[in-house]
Amino acid sequence: MHHQTSRFNPVDIALFLSAMSLARRAQRVRQVPVPEVVEDIASRGGGGHSHPISRVDLAAARASRKWHQWFGGLDTCLVRSLVFGGLLAGRGEVMLNIGFRPGDEDHAIDGHAWMSVDGRPVGTDGDLARERYTRVLTVPFLCGSGEQ
Repeated sequence: MHHQTSRFNPVDIALFLSAMSLARRAQRVRQVPVPEVVEDIASRGGGGHSHPISRVDLAAARASRKWHQWFGGLDTCLVRSLVFGGLLAGRGEVMLNIGFRPGDEDHAIDGHAWMSVDGRPVGTDGDLARERYTRVLTVPFLCGSGEQ
């Protein structure tokens, strides 16, 4: 009898399940203003405090992608950032950032969402933000008590 070794350890599975719960809530961004979605997610988030930011970023990206594949939801930088921010909530000053830059075509604009912690962009989408996006909205992920 051959046993297949899992790619995930129990900690990764728990983090992924937390991220999936947040990915479901992040889908509300289609109908609800972004600050309200952030408030809802931040009140239920956390769970990523003791993990390296890169692992939390990966869990958020996987959850967003799987939610899209399995349930047809959005898998955008905004949804990934909402999930990522929810997992990071309470880990310093966690902020959702939304910005724009001129697009490749005439009269086009390119939008992007990313997370920052203590003023520094974090994660894969944070790395893309360094490409001259002008930030137009910043929303803090405040924990349930109103503290960050």
